[in-house]
Amino acid sequence: MNSIALGSVWMRKMFDSVPEKYNRLNRILTFGQDEIWRQKALDAIEAEDGTAILDICTGPGNLAIKIAGKFPNSKVYAVDLSSRMVAAAKERAMRLGLQNIIFKEDDCLHMEFANEHFDYITISFGFRNLSYSIANLKAALKEMYRVLKDDGKLVIIETSQPANALARNIFHLYAGKIVPRLGKLFSGHREPYAYLGASIVKFFNQEKVIDILKAQGFHIKRRSAYLFGGVTLCVFQKKS
Repeated sequence: MNSIALGSVWMRKMFDSVPEKYNRLNRILTFGQDEIWRQKALDAIEAEDGTAILDICTGPGNLAIKIAGKFPNSKVYAVDLSSRMVAAAKERAMRLGLQNIIFKEDDCLHMEFANEHFDYITISFGFRNLSYSIANLKAALKEMYRVLKDDGKLVIIETSQPANALARNIFHLYAGKIVPRLGKLFSGHREPYAYLGASIVKFFNQEKVIDILKAQGFHIKRRSAYLFGGVTLCVFQKKS
């Protein structure tokens, strides 16, 4: 088994361990801001009747459910490696009576969708999880490029690195030291939140992300920064 496949197995196992308390902990760790940031991603979508939208690394379906609710005449697909996350997302969508959304356990490196199928691809706080190796990230981006229509858009909301040194140091202190402790306290699981903190600290800055996407055939249409640059929204378009 190669390193990319091993990484997928490890990621699936880790996220399978935390679905019940995932949303509650996100609210606590971000002081409720994660829902506001997802709303920014939602606002970047301009869907019409029949628009096909794919949410990657959907987790418990937070952004996908928002999209399906706002655009009831669109067709929303949402994929995640974790079967337990997908099950939780399906249950939430059923409770809300959403008919235009399909959840699927799937690896975004090898998706079963046709070429140029989607008008939009969205990722909310999952892009970082694809970057544990450059090879994995490039493979994921290649697959996104394949299933996205020409001139289709890729919307990414993700943590980043504040440009200001003081803000960056505070951000790293909170993510690297406090988040793992709070995660263990409230969930009983330290490993997922130790990973979360470490991945935030080590993740690319906004310019690096843009350079990587450009090299894979996307060009930047819009970018916005929040939390002093600790969170960024980027909208890319597939070059036709």
